[in-house]
Amino acid sequence: MKSRQSSIMIGAALALALAFPTTGSADDKGKDKDKESKAPTDVVVHFGQPQPQTPDAVAGNAVTHFLFPDDITIRKGGTVNFVVNGGGHGIAIHPVNEETTRQDIAEDLCQGPAGKAESDRKARFDVCNGTIVTGVDGIIGTQNLAYPITDGKPALVIDVPQNPATNTNNRVDDAVHTHRLLGTSGRVRVCGKDEREPACDSTTPGANANGAFLTGSNAAGAPGARIQVQFMKSGRYLVICMNRGHSLNDHMFGFVRVVGDDDDDEK
Repeated sequence: MKSRQSSIMIGAALALALAFPTTGSADDKGKDKDKESKAPTDVVVHFGQPQPQTPDAVAGNAVTHFLFPDDITIRKGGTVNFVVNGGGHGIAIHPVNEETTRQDIAEDLCQGPAGKAESDRKARFDVCNGTIVTGVDGIIGTQNLAYPITDGKPALVIDVPQNPATNTNNRVDDAVHTHRLLGTSGRVRVCGKDEREPACDSTTPGANANGAFLTGSNAAGAPGARIQVQFMKSGRYLVICMNRGHSLNDHMFGFVRVVGDDDDDEK
C-alpha cells in the first residue's frame, strides 16, 4: 500500500514540475533583460594607458600597453570610442565565443615567469621582449614567434605566423578565421602589372604593405586618434593591438560584450 501511495505522490510532484518548468528560468531571463536594458549605448575605452603615462625604468612602455577599461558591456547598436594613447598601436576587433575569458586568450600569448600574475607586465618583460634571442630559426624577439590564438570554445580566432628576418608577418593581422570587425593596420595587396584600384593599391610601398600605426596622444597633450566603432550584433568581441610586441608580449587586449536581441538580424 505504501508503495502505491509513494508512486501517486511522485507522479503528482512530477506533474507539477512539468506544469511549471520555467518559473525560475523566466525570472532569470527577466533579470537578464533588465540588465541589458540598462547597458550603455556609448562608451569610451582608452587604448593604452591614459596620459600622463607612467613607463617603468626596466620594462619601459610595456607597462602602459593595456586597455582601460579592458572588459565592457554595451547595448546592441551602441558605439565604443577607442581613444589611442602612446605610439605604435593598431586596433583589431574579432568576434569570439561568448564564454571566452581573459585567461583563454592570455594562455596563447608569451608567458611570463612562473608564479607571476598575468597582469604583471613588468615581470613578463623579463621573459617576453624584443631583444631576447629565442633559439628558433635565429629569431630575435619573442613577439616574432608563431602564436595561434584561440577563444573559449576553443576555436582559432587569430593565426599569427612566425615573423622571419624579412618581416613578412609583422602585424597581428588575420581576417580569415573570423569575420573581423575592424583592422586599422592590415596588409594591402600592391598592384601588379596592368592592375589598378579598387582591386589593389598602387601607392603602397612594397616595404610597408601593412601601413602605419595609429597616432596616439602624448605627454605634451597632443590628442591621439579616436576610432568610433558601432556594434550592430550581440555577442562578445576581442579587441587586440595589431603591434606584435604589444599584444603577444605585453598582452594588450580586452573585450566588448554586446547585449540585445538579434532576432531582427535573422529575419
